[in-house]
Amino acid sequence: MEDDFRNSEFDADSILSSIENDPFDIQHEDPHKKREMEKFLKSQEAMGINMAVTMFMVDALRYFEGMNKEKIKKIALEIAMQGTQGFNPEKKGYTIGSIPGKSFSGYHILAYYYVSWALVIPEMLKELNLPYDDEYKMALKLHEENEK
Repeated sequence: MEDDFRNSEFDADSILSSIENDPFDIQHEDPHKKREMEKFLKSQEAMGINMAVTMFMVDALRYFEGMNKEKIKKIALEIAMQGTQGFNPEKKGYTIGSIPGKSFSGYHILAYYYVSWALVIPEMLKELNLPYDDEYKMALKLHEENEK
């Protein structure tokens, strides 16, 4: 296997090109990540609306309120870069350099991930493969009600 790797035609230019073409590794099929994602999606479907995610989304909407789109986009992309390694919904202690002094659980960071993309990169939201459309709709309503 190591010989196969050493003899493969990987060079710096092809690696750089693949990173430039798919910086968030969205198009690459990793069998382990795929199985983990399928398991995650099944558990979310069985759960129905995840109220914890909904409340974390309300928190994200409050945090991003009044922030300029470029700063939100910077945060969205930073979370995406971290997300290439995968987020464990049950894990705690995730941090985002662009959000100093805040620690996130897995569901919390997934909520910020979804909301940031929904606000500034909505055309790519489906690419995240997060099953939180209903949670986001509910979070928008709750956030709007809190603003009254």
